[in-house]
Amino acid sequence: MQRTNRGSRLRAIKWRLGAVLLAAAITSGGLAGPTATAAVDADLKAEIVDALRSAHEYGERSTAPGRAAAVEPEDCRTARHIHQYRYQNRFAGADRYETSVCASYWAWDEHDSPYRKAGAVVLARGDLYADALAGGPLAGYVNGPLLLTTPQSLLPIVKTEIQRLLAPGGTVYLLGSAGSLSPSVEAELVAAGYTTKRLGGADRYETAIRIAQAMPTTDQFFVTTGLDFPDGLAAGAFATAYTLGVTQDDDPATTKPFALLFTENDRMPANTRDFITARRTEHGGMTVFTAGGAAHTAVTRAFGDAATPFVGVDRYDTAGIIAERLYTDTDGKLIGYGVGLASGQNFPDGLSATTLMMRYSQPLLLTPSTTLDPVTRVFLRNHASDVRDPTSGRLDGVLAVFGSTGAVSESVVDAAITAYTP
Repeated sequence: MQRTNRGSRLRAIKWRLGAVLLAAAITSGGLAGPTATAAVDADLKAEIVDALRSAHEYGERSTAPGRAAAVEPEDCRTARHIHQYRYQNRFAGADRYETSVCASYWAWDEHDSPYRKAGAVVLARGDLYADALAGGPLAGYVNGPLLLTTPQSLLPIVKTEIQRLLAPGGTVYLLGSAGSLSPSVEAELVAAGYTTKRLGGADRYETAIRIAQAMPTTDQFFVTTGLDFPDGLAAGAFATAYTLGVTQDDDPATTKPFALLFTENDRMPANTRDFITARRTEHGGMTVFTAGGAAHTAVTRAFGDAATPFVGVDRYDTAGIIAERLYTDTDGKLIGYGVGLASGQNFPDGLSATTLMMRYSQPLLLTPSTTLDPVTRVFLRNHASDVRDPTSGRLDGVLAVFGSTGAVSESVVDAAITAYTP
């Protein structure tokens, strides 16, 4: 990210997040689409505040600096000055795999602290979306990036990035069965000295459950359809950022991450229903958010009016509702460091965005590739003046664009900059 002498400002922003995250969902009179309000008790709100106050500490863990980057950092990020301290950054490698490595580098760069280290790495196939979508919150849980590779091989750039982030003995989580990431991928990681943990089931629904089971203290779920990706991109970005925050709590055994689970459109898979029910019984309650109308219908059929819906008229509207309700404070101002933007027509760049969005507590907005979506435009315009330097009052922050010009065209970026500049 483009930032100079901003460590204190970033910490201040993240502290704000602890106090107000979920405020709209907790206190608002209703949501766009079906209306419902999930009760979040005072104890949970207090845990949110405490955990997110410690989120900024996650990058302070020491490691040996100076390892070579897998992709030249300035080759995969282009920066444009917009206004005062505000920048537009585009994160784009030669393909989806380089873009995931690029996002990882800039989330765990060596600019603010040369001694930052990821806690683990989450690895998923990049040609299909389901495993990686469900794995985003796990990346937040283990304080590490979500990286993409091909099903049959560990790409050299991905291996280099893992070696930059993790010392030998570190853990790499493999998402999906051997058909998703082959045994040869696992064997190469083991040969390089890493510990591997595979989380995979018979299908995408069971794999999502296995990933949620790796976060044993949670009874909080964001549920989307598993048969398409856009709602999961926006919901998963929130669940990942939130989970990164709560897992920095002094007592992680009591934290409540958000897991991402799937429906089969408007049908709730029996094993997903049973898993949520078991966690509700184990913990004495649950929190369920739903993204998209089909998922909300499935959850309502299974659990009644237990869920808070984030349901728009289309994928872009749903992402905008999530951004408006979960990433703004009680004054309606953006909490995080800026806004992310990715194509809503394909999934890889939005998946890569998850890594950086969790680092800066930014919402992920979606748009068509060649025309800025109207809902996204309005959101950017409405929040153009929100992020400011606390000392000078000057505009701060970043509009982060993910993917090449084929994914998000320059005309779309220009329109987004215009909307995001007062």
